[in-house]
Amino acid sequence: MGTVHRVVNFNNHSLSEESVARLNALDDRPIDYSDIPELTDQEVADIKRKMDEGKNRQMFSLRLQKKTIEWWRDTIGAGYSTAMGKLLDEARRHPEWIMESLKSR
Repeated sequence: MGTVHRVVNFNNHSLSEESVARLNALDDRPIDYSDIPELTDQEVADIKRKMDEGKNRQMFSLRLQKKTIEWWRDTIGAGYSTAMGKLLDEARRHPEWIMESLKSR
């Protein structure tokens, strides 16, 4: 069982005495985890992988034609920018795709 530790930051707003008393009553009270299923090893590994993926990302701005963005958004829906990033990453692994597409210009 875990322990509740009180960390309160209300951006300099004052609390009523009643609110402070309720918060103080929570100190060191054990948390009941019985209704929360344990994570499997695979779920933990997936969470760690997703966290690591986020560390290797960088914000980048790119100007695209409006119709291109709309196509991605309408076709893929939520997560379309992630799908675009995956496609660009795959293209990085296959520079011959890029060279072939530039020949047709």
